[in-house]
Amino acid sequence: MSSDDKKDEEESSEGDGVHQQGTDKRHKRGYWNLENTKDWVEMFEDKEMPARAIAKEIGADEATVSYWLKKHGKEMHQGLHRKDREPPKISAELAKLLTNGPDDVLKLLNERVWGISASESGRKQLNKFCDFVKLDLRVGLTAAAKAVGTDKSMITAWTQGTKQPYLIRATNTALQMSVRPGWKLLSLRLESGGNVQGPWIQVPTTIQSYDNIEDVLRQTKPLSETYERAARFGIARETVEQMRPGMFSYTLEMMVGDSSKMGGLQERFASTNLELALSKKHPENEPLGELMSMCVNSLGIEMHRIKDGEPSGATRQAKDPTGDYRWNSGRSPLLAWIFFVGLGMKPGEKTSNDPVHMDWIFNTPFEFRKRFVQGLADSDGCAREYVVEICSVPNAEFTTKLLHSLGMSTAYTRKEDNKDLRSVVKNAEAARLPIFNEFTNGYRYQQLKRNSRD
Repeated sequence: MSSDDKKDEEESSEGDGVHQQGTDKRHKRGYWNLENTKDWVEMFEDKEMPARAIAKEIGADEATVSYWLKKHGKEMHQGLHRKDREPPKISAELAKLLTNGPDDVLKLLNERVWGISASESGRKQLNKFCDFVKLDLRVGLTAAAKAVGTDKSMITAWTQGTKQPYLIRATNTALQMSVRPGWKLLSLRLESGGNVQGPWIQVPTTIQSYDNIEDVLRQTKPLSETYERAARFGIARETVEQMRPGMFSYTLEMMVGDSSKMGGLQERFASTNLELALSKKHPENEPLGELMSMCVNSLGIEMHRIKDGEPSGATRQAKDPTGDYRWNSGRSPLLAWIFFVGLGMKPGEKTSNDPVHMDWIFNTPFEFRKRFVQGLADSDGCAREYVVEICSVPNAEFTTKLLHSLGMSTAYTRKEDNKDLRSVVKNAEAARLPIFNEFTNGYRYQQLKRNSRD
């Protein structure tokens, strides 16, 4: 017998001391144990019997009953009565909504939170939490866990508010924050599968005007890396704020051009990260990647350099195989919003195959459209002897129209096999913009300067 078992036996015998002279085996030394006292828990919690009543019914004394109930983890007030559970630490408004049931919760989330989804496991947790909130506080911890279908530690965590299902956390935020008509709440960052959320901003469900863009940007804060990278391009700190709309526009284009979009409509939230790979064949691509990263950083989203990629595919067989410079961003619902709302893409669509739907951009300032076009050219443009060509399929006609809006009257769409394939503009007009960004001093930018002088 272990020392703990021996101690339990001794303490139990002491509690039954008044009956030790009796002949009933229930009062003999060491009779009671955790197994044969399980029924006491049900009597205590479900039937709400105090220790005194239990003792009378089973023929033991109160001290014995109290001792074994405590061994089962039950808490009691003085007088050996069951101690009620504490109410969950949630607002009265949230508690009222939860008692209405999960359907009302999901309706509220759909109305007020952008990009949130109820996964199968999320729905189950939501149902359990609603049941938990509706439980009478007189139902003890063990009985509550059994009724809800979870363990006691989770009931304790839910009560104290140290853990909550992701749908509950989002609902609590939606109840606390007012939302403009036509806008929804969006969590800039997510961690632990969506269980850690925030900070929260508001975004429009469709972009109606340039003011919408400015309103979104006012709610975000550039990371310190934004200013560090800007300094390398000779951009003063005080200039960064003025350039943020243009940086947003450049990021917008990145999602059309070079970057890979990973994520999209996830199980719990719509959330995306960007992966960027630029050929090491042109060393100027390294500062270009840093410029793109600076633009993402300006939205409060991390983007950092990762290990360079090795030569792959056709480049591996080339005479001089070259790998890639590579960057990766943090995952954020804001990037997903840019993809679905900013570019007007639908679930399942890809920018390599499906055209963007963003006519709203034609009503934005010149500088905003300029930065978007620069992103297109930096990603998929080339400087020829007399013209600049942007391989803009499947958005060739849209790109040409955008060039016209910037005063490039020579811009036209080139067709191949009766398909719109490229947007073309004469060098003189392209250099005047300039159509390639002026910060990285890249090979395309230098080539355009030479060609436009000839």
